[in-house]
Amino acid sequence: MKTRDRILHVSLLLFNEEGEAQQTAVDISNALDISPGNLYYHFKGKDAIIHALFDRFEDEMRIILSGSRGRITSLEDSWVYLYIILEEIYDFRFFYRDLGLLLDRYPDLAKRFRTILSRMRTALVDVLDELTAGSVLRLDPRLREVLTDQFMTTLTFWLAEDHLNADSHDGPTLIHRTVLQVMCLLPPYMGDRGAETLTDLFEHYDTVVA
Repeated sequence: MKTRDRILHVSLLLFNEEGEAQQTAVDISNALDISPGNLYYHFKGKDAIIHALFDRFEDEMRIILSGSRGRITSLEDSWVYLYIILEEIYDFRFFYRDLGLLLDRYPDLAKRFRTILSRMRTALVDVLDELTAGSVLRLDPRLREVLTDQFMTTLTFWLAEDHLNADSHDGPTLIHRTVLQVMCLLPPYMGDRGAETLTDLFEHYDTVVA
């Protein structure tokens, strides 16, 4: 692995596990067992590392969020798609755990982050439209935006909530738990199949986290 990639890899690990605010460029160079000068050759300080990591996150989210239209036609598809989104967010979770503080310190990233959220909202609306068109959901058009708002709130703040919770979960369990929270918003809009679907969702969750 090239030194630049090693710096990004180790920085991401440190930021995710110990918090970005607690780390300095010297801490990162010590973790890599390289000199601060060597790190500075590749990145002009921690701010440059954060921007490079955001570039990666932004690129990967763009690919994921552009892949929903016409492809999510069942609840099973929806579960997998939500898991993929949340898994990517979890890989860069330090951005979300102290979201407000981080974006206040890096206002240039705030606009780009809002663009990611806008793309996510569009992708989720597409999923709801596909499920409604396929008669999986019976969703009053007036409720589409309300339901999307509920999705967005969960998908934006799930990591902050878990971080505050003393009984925190490991990554895969937390991701599946959050997918379940989102999916459980759908059965009320499934008519007679809603109760059975709710049972199926909990059984699926128990299976994947066992």
